[in-house]
Amino acid sequence: MTNFIEIGGLIKKGLGHSVVERFSKNIDVISIGYANGRSSDLFDIQQFGSASEAEILTIIVKGRKSNAIFDELYKFLKLSSENNGVIYKYDPIAKIKM
Repeated sequence: MTNFIEIGGLIKKGLGHSVVERFSKNIDVISIGYANGRSSDLFDIQQFGSASEAEILTIIVKGRKSNAIFDELYKFLKLSSENNGVIYKYDPIAKIKM
């Protein structure tokens, strides 16, 4: 059985493409993508009245490398010093091959 972890995030608009470029070549990343959305309280600048543009990030990674990839994403987005969004990890996704 192989375990996978979903790493997700709501990130500032315009960062999704660079995240895909950076992580898509990693052999421990199974799938990566982003979609556009809006957030009412995540970013400093509200572009549309009470909301601003955001990107919804989804990365599926091999369970054994999930912490390292999560930490690398955290550093890449500069989340410790800039208000570029939030990222999170879900519980393992189990996949069985027969």
